[in-house]
Amino acid sequence: MQFKPRAKRRAVGLTSLIDVIFLLLLFFMLASSFSRYQYLDVSSGGQGGGAEVKPAYLRIHTSAKIDLNGLPVQKAELGARFEDLADNENAVVAIWSGPDADVQDVVDVMSSARLSGLKTVLVTGK
Repeated sequence: MQFKPRAKRRAVGLTSLIDVIFLLLLFFMLASSFSRYQYLDVSSGGQGGGAEVKPAYLRIHTSAKIDLNGLPVQKAELGARFEDLADNENAVVAIWSGPDADVQDVVDVMSSARLSGLKTVLVTGK
């Protein structure tokens, strides 16, 4: 009875495995973001008996077309307009976003209202 000589096993090459791990590491490092995102505090409204004062009505049609109480206003001057409204401590701003408005436009306006000192900001769909 003759036995066949056993074939020598080759060692597993780790070079290609290291290359794959390096490429995965590089991909995940480039795909991830380590910056902190700004957050905006949003709370739900409670039950109430109605508004005490008539709210200022802000319409966001597009990022270039914004109306405050029916009068056109630029995004850069919203802060000053909101500060004028914030002098009245019961001031309320109702924000309506049109179908062509971006979410970022609404967030920018809400952030501007918050920075100006307004305490009550409503976001409405109609």
